Amino acid sequence: MIAIVAAALALVGCNRSAPSSVGTAEQPISHRVEEGQVRATVTLQPRQVRTSGSVQLTVEVTVPAAASIEDLELDESLPQDWSVTQRKHTTRSANSKERTERFEFTIEPYLPGHAEIKPFDITCDLKGDAGTSDDRVVLHSITVPVDVVSEWPSGEAAREPAALRGVVDAPAAVWPWWVWASLGGGLAVAMALAAILIARSRRPYIPEPIRKKAHDVALAELGRLIAAQLIERGLYKPFYQRISSILRRYIEDRFGLRAPEQTTEEFLDASRSARQFNAGDLELLEEFLTHCDMVKFAEHVPDPTQMNSTLETVRAFINRTQSEDAIVEFPAVGHAGRAAEPVEGMA
Repeated sequence: MIAIVAAALALVGCNRSAPSSVGTAEQPISHRVEEGQVRATVTLQPRQVRTSGSVQLTVEVTVPAAASIEDLELDESLPQDWSVTQRKHTTRSANSKERTERFEFTIEPYLPGHAEIKPFDITCDLKGDAGTSDDRVVLHSITVPVDVVSEWPSGEAAREPAALRGVVDAPAAVWPWWVWASLGGGLAVAMALAAILIARSRRPYIPEPIRKKAHDVALAELGRLIAAQLIERGLYKPFYQRISSILRRYIEDRFGLRAPEQTTEEFLDASRSARQFNAGDLELLEEFLTHCDMVKFAEHVPDPTQMNSTLETVRAFINRTQSEDAIVEFPAVGHAGRAAEPVEGMA
């Protein structure tokens, strides 16, 4: 069974390593993607930045010597109002067989809070300008979380204005009757408006829900799973619990199947009856869920290579089946996305 699962995962075509740093705000966060002869490492430093600062995003791509690499475009992957202030493209190393090129981006954030750099494409032509579409290789990065901290210190005492000097009493004035009548009428109107506003303020306000695309939600959850460092820490059971839950929830959001509430057998039977998956996807889902069940219930211990391949299988399935019409709604108040499942051994 393990050999069958490994063969299915190899069909996906690329592997990914989880980020290499843990915890500290100044340390970088990175991940690796590869397919065939092409591999890329994406590094972000630091993982926490102030609103007046900037982050450095570095992408190192290693390709065969004759291959070409298209310029990277990040505009659609950055949060709203973020900007790239500097770009740099250099060749880091080269020989007769392969070369490594580096793309460096200096990015400035905007508002404080939790943000994400969405996946972007890394496109290479294995035969350079003479290549065809069959020679094109496209790698996809993973969502990278970034925390932006406000520059203004919290709890700072308000500055008091300087005391006024030279204040004198205003001369007494006698106002005509129509001034008093106007003031009385204006006061009555103001009181009526205040009463209306108070009455409206007591009505419960229900804000519009936040709507996100199902594949964006799933890819963001994969990014948070990578940042949790479960593979490096050897927490394979929590890893498979969370990645299985991510895929099941994506299938429910994307295809309308109640995957999270069904057993593996019930879900596979429902998937065959729904006729929404082709034969290849059904076979991949069956092998993936069987592999997860072996880890969770049959005490199978996977190695890091299998766990990284499983991660890439789920990511590739989500990218392949994504739909712009599959929308997930979240409550607007206190929205922070779906809560991650508890992980054993984590504080």
